Amino acid sequence: MTVREVLRAITRRWYVLAIALLCALLLGILFTRGSGTFTTKTLVSFTLPARSTLQAESGNSDTSVIAFASAVAAEINNGKPTPTYSSADAPYYGAGVREGVLVGLRNEGGQWIASFPSATIEIQIVGRTYEWVENKQKDLLEDVENTAIAQQSAALTTPEQRITMTVEPLTTKIDEILVSRTSQIAAWIALVLAALIAGTSACVGWDGIMAARRHGRQAKVRPLPRLDRVTA
Repeated sequence: MTVREVLRAITRRWYVLAIALLCALLLGILFTRGSGTFTTKTLVSFTLPARSTLQAESGNSDTSVIAFASAVAAEINNGKPTPTYSSADAPYYGAGVREGVLVGLRNEGGQWIASFPSATIEIQIVGRTYEWVENKQKDLLEDVENTAIAQQSAALTTPEQRITMTVEPLTTKIDEILVSRTSQIAAWIALVLAALIAGTSACVGWDGIMAARRHGRQAKVRPLPRLDRVTA
């Protein structure tokens, strides 16, 4: 099909292209309204009894303490595995999540090689409002603390011998993630181009269907050739 034929199809079926552009406009407005999000990555460290994370022999890298932290995270997740990404520092909202919670032992490896060098639980929360994220953070920290106490109580561990839980104070901050103006412009350009490509293809396809129907109707009403009577 030549460029001229494509332009003719667009001229005849312009309303199809208009519908595609309108859908792109509505989709862009929807995405723009929901672009902002709030997130936090809170760290909870476990150490040997009555020891601080700042101490050299805190026990945060002890294998038994790491195993305990892993058990606490598994109970919070109801035994479900924690998803991993290609980079250990990949944010949860980077996966397209706009409202969700991710709890797991901090993985300093990646998607293909897991590495858990410390007894640290990472709580990632993504939400559309600051209040929702704040309430989720508070509830999950309480769940982690209650689970840690319950597991050690079930093992008949005395309070003096219990593993200590510490919330890293600098990680409780809740950040607002906004899309930059440059990214918004690039997204709109990409959305319009996609609508133009899809709309043009739809115009050509619909024009071909209508042309086939028109030829079919013309073939049905075409008169039969006249036969002249030949006399001897």
